[in-house]
Amino acid sequence: MAKKTIPTSSYPKSIDKRFQQLRFNMDENKIEAAFISHLPNIRYLTNFSGSFAVLLVTQGELHFFTDDRYEEQVKTELFPLSHLHVHITRAPYEHCINNNLLQEVNTIGVESEYIIYEEASNIRHKLHSAKIKFKPIASLVEKYTQPKSQEEVESIKSACSIAEQVFEKMLDFIKPGMTELDVAIEIAYQGRKLGSEGDAFDIIAVSGARSALVHGSPSKVKIKKNEIFLMDFGCKVNGFCSDISRTICIGKPTKEHIAIYDLLYGAMTAAISEARPGMKGDFLDGIARKKIEAAGFGKYFQHSLGHGLGLVCHENPIITFRRKDQIVPENVVLAIEPGIYIPNKFGMRVEDNVLISKTQNMKLTNAPDKLICI
Repeated sequence: MAKKTIPTSSYPKSIDKRFQQLRFNMDENKIEAAFISHLPNIRYLTNFSGSFAVLLVTQGELHFFTDDRYEEQVKTELFPLSHLHVHITRAPYEHCINNNLLQEVNTIGVESEYIIYEEASNIRHKLHSAKIKFKPIASLVEKYTQPKSQEEVESIKSACSIAEQVFEKMLDFIKPGMTELDVAIEIAYQGRKLGSEGDAFDIIAVSGARSALVHGSPSKVKIKKNEIFLMDFGCKVNGFCSDISRTICIGKPTKEHIAIYDLLYGAMTAAISEARPGMKGDFLDGIARKKIEAAGFGKYFQHSLGHGLGLVCHENPIITFRRKDQIVPENVVLAIEPGIYIPNKFGMRVEDNVLISKTQNMKLTNAPDKLICI
């Protein structure tokens, strides 16, 4: 068994608290150990950025499993956690049983939202043979990831700064005759050039009538004069995401273009201004939605108002009229993104990222307050 403690990179002040909270959740669920397999959660707990890992958490130790592709990477990447043991294997669950790592465990929890049925059945079978009970648990880690520590906020701020710089570059880059795909490729390139680890999600870059596609993929359609162009993209720093939507006009806007942009900016601003810790997500959604409905465009705003931002670009809380169980926690970072999409005409979305704290709401990005025309 490859077993070693890794002396590595900077140690976030909040990391001990993360494990304290996880172990408290384990106690609440009456489990002695937990398997963490969702990669963003593993990044949150260990700083590992690779594509394969499993983390075994007990009350006294941490066992990190990855395969031989990452044997060198983990030597410089993992947080220097106490009682951390690294195992290089492609069969982590068998490795646990064969090396007696679960001797003191009667019941073990797994992340029910992320483990596929086949894998769950496989693990259950292996644990049953070792006389260990298998317990699926929802939000094993995510229960504590929504409020952001100061160092997490700083990473998101950096990702937001890069995204805003990319947008400024796009204003000089976009020209009639180039394709939507040309713009999407340039967004990705400029983000990387400015320090982003990668795209936070698949880039949206759509023009004209295609801007009414809420999640339209960039195509080879050429950009034309006097059309609306919608961009939605995000960057990543230390794994943490930003997410901004920017709407511009290529040429001369119509009065309707200007009016709808002003409406969306006002709806977003009102929601950001009134957001508070403890507020229900459906109530916050309603602040923006009522303004859009009052202007007669309610049926064209089909999606939720926003969502949390973190190591996953779209995380809880979901700010939506469709759910009443979502609560805005203190020190959460939200993406607020009202939109109007008129089929066969055009669509617009305005989106900013904001930190919600007890004393103030701090905007981390700043969408233009008027429709930009280039």
